[in-house]
Parts: sequence; C-alpha cells; structure tokens
Amino acid sequence: MCSFQINRAIRISEKRVTSLVTFRGFKCLFNDFNCPHTKTEFHQKRLIYNQLTTFRSFLLFYSVLLPEIEIIASLFMNTNSSLLGILCVFLLLCSCSGQRTTKSVETEKTRTIAISYANLFSIHEANDYTTVTVLNPWQQGEVYAKYHLVKNNETTVPADGYKVKIPLESLMTNSATHLGFLELLGELDKVTGVCSADYIYNPTIRQRVKEGRVQDLGDSFNLDIEHLLLLRPQAVMTTAYNADDENSRKMMQTGLTILYNIEWQEETLLGRAEWIKFIGAFFDKAAQADSLFTTIETGYNEVKTLASTIDGKPTVLSGQDFRGSWSMPGGRSFNAQLFRDAGGSYYYENDKGTGSINNTIEEALVHFGKADVWVGVQANTLEELGKMDSKYKLFKAYKGGNVYNANKRVNETGGNDYWEGAVARPDLLLSDMMKVFHPELLPEYEFTYIQKVE
Repeated sequence: MCSFQINRAIRISEKRVTSLVTFRGFKCLFNDFNCPHTKTEFHQKRLIYNQLTTFRSFLLFYSVLLPEIEIIASLFMNTNSSLLGILCVFLLLCSCSGQRTTKSVETEKTRTIAISYANLFSIHEANDYTTVTVLNPWQQGEVYAKYHLVKNNETTVPADGYKVKIPLESLMTNSATHLGFLELLGELDKVTGVCSADYIYNPTIRQRVKEGRVQDLGDSFNLDIEHLLLLRPQAVMTTAYNADDENSRKMMQTGLTILYNIEWQEETLLGRAEWIKFIGAFFDKAAQADSLFTTIETGYNEVKTLASTIDGKPTVLSGQDFRGSWSMPGGRSFNAQLFRDAGGSYYYENDKGTGSINNTIEEALVHFGKADVWVGVQANTLEELGKMDSKYKLFKAYKGGNVYNANKRVNETGGNDYWEGAVARPDLLLSDMMKVFHPELLPEYEFTYIQKVE
C-alpha cells in the first residue's frame, strides 16, 4: 500500500482513526511547499519543525497497515530528523507499483473514447498511457477513482490516480455481473477469485472453481480478506456498493489495486452494457470492446425500432408478492425501460423513480388484474404459482396462461444467467421481452433468458 491508498483509507475511516487530524496537517505542509508564496519562506526552520510531529503520526499509522514500514518510521522519531529524510520517505511511499506517482507530467493532447450511453466513466488516450475515470454516483461531479493504464511500469503518468500495468494478468471479481463482460472479451482465464461460487451460472468459472484454479472468497459483503491476500491478484474488481462500506475499507487496506465497476448505477440497459469498454481497457482490448458494444447496440435498437411500429401494446404485470409486499419496477427502472422498448404498456411507466414501488396484492389486483402478460414470477409452473397464493388465480394473465419467469438458464445450485450474461447482452434480453409481447414479430427467435410458465 502506498500514499494514495493511505489517503483514501484514512478518509474513509476518519471516524475511527484519531490520527486523521494530524494527517491533515501533514497534507497541508506539502500543499504549502507547492505554493510559490510559501517557497519564498522555505528557510523558516520553525515551520518545518512544527510539522515534524505530524509526519511521525502519519508514519506510525501507516506502519499499522504495512508492518515493513515500521523500521523506516522509527528512524524519524528523533526530533533532529531532517526535512530531506522526510521527503525521501514520502517519495518512497509514493513510488510503489500500481499507485500514484509524484512525478510531474507535461500536458499532452489526448483522444477521448466515445461513450454514448454510460454516464459514470470516461476514457482518454494519451501517447504513452490511457486514463480511465470513474465518477461517484453518490456525489454528483466527484471523481470516485482514476486509473492511468500503462504497458511499461517505467512510464510516467499524472499524480492524480492509480498506475495500472495492462493487460491485466490476474483478476478477482466480487460480482457475477462482471463475468458476462469478461466472457465476451475472452478473459475468463484471468479470473483467479470470485465470491459465492455456488450462485454463479457461468459453466467455465464453475468448472475452474471445482478444479481449484479459481478460489471462492465467500460472501461479497463479507470478503475473506486473508484468503484474498494469499491469492494476491493483480487487481480486484468490485461493485462499490456505496461510498463508505466496511468491505471497501478492508480492501483498501490490502494494498491491492481496486477497480470500481459500478455499471449497476447506470440509468439505461445500454449504459450498463457499455461498461464492456471500461473492462476492455484493462485488458488492452479497446477496439474489441468497442466492436462488441456496437453489435449489441445495433441489435438492441433494431428490436426497439421494430416494436415501435406496433399499434397495440399489451399491458404487463411484473414480479409477485413477498411477505405482504409486491415490489413493482419504478418508471425509470431497467425493467420499465425493457417493457417500453419491447412495445408493452406498463401502469407505472410515467413514474420518475428508478427503484421499486411497493403494492399489496389487493392493490396489484386493482391496477394489474386485467394485465395481458405477467413476467418475473419465481414459480416454474402455474400450479406452483397458484399454491403460493390463491389470489394469483384471479389475475387475467394467470387465467390465460400468459405467465413467464427468467429461469431458462439456471443451474442446480441456483446460478442464473439472467443476472450475469443478460447484463452484458441487453439486445438478447430485449428480444426475449419482444417475444413475450409480440411473438409474431420474431417467429424464428428462441428465448435466451425468459421462459413461459406452463
């Protein structure tokens, strides 16, 4: 772990780490050294001496995270330590592989990679490196993480992000949603660790877990950090469930390069799918990722255009009751977009929410009792669905046998490709929904993720 990761670890843990106050003083010192006005007063020994104690606190805190530094820290416990020594250690901490560099980089022209639908990342190519920026979905306008991708570790990059050598040779991923992208890019062989392997659908990864070539690190919300340190992948791809969770704090303390993939926070299905460009950049496959996404985008828009030519729109009901609460998709959710783009009519289509709208089963009967189609049930047969709640038999879609689930590609342990491959292939998901709403328009198409409940 180096200086940039310490910065982030301390910020995240400021409620727990009392030395943060002195660390802020340390940062102020070095900010002042970069100020022209302060440079003219650099000779003032008193300023340096007053900040020395702050730096000792920083080194001691860092030694807790990385014991090897404790020896270096002890060298500066002497009050006669020199400023030169302080600066040497500071530069040493910043020089580790995969972290921010303190070397200055002259401004150079960059080429921006076209991102058409995704809003939470950008890619800019310079002569010797590529910069990938992830924006913070919880704080508008704030950069969540920045990565400078290089093919040679000696390449000098700006000091505002992580240096990452590409192509990646090994990767641990904490979400099955990443696997669909990695499969499209042909990079599943780089995966060395996953979470909750029993709930993964991908046959290749499951086989490698069985063979011991891919390690199961447990629940993604309670990652086996010790096992992760032993595995030592080149990078860890995480979903960053929020801006300040315990799991993120633990991972930051490992010193590993953390890649924040937050495709799930995008607002559109194509926006999520476009994150293949983000992943492709770390494997030096920008051109392939762009080509794959263009194919997906074209397929999606062709089906959407076909659906727009239909006059009649079947009404749709989604999900089912769970312990007295029936969660319906908000009008701006992924499912509501799917219904709209596939040529369906949804009661909450004008709602502005991206989350769920809670209903009782009685409210569902009022608003959706006459819906033509029912999708997203958990049952595999109509008989099973009717036994879950006899009131389900009152819905028009149930009576007509127009009920569907997303269980066509499910394995024996519960892994479902709807939550993996469908994230990367919204074109196929839209085709599935189009087949549900307007089967006459896709007579030769076979369902990929959805199936009819008989």
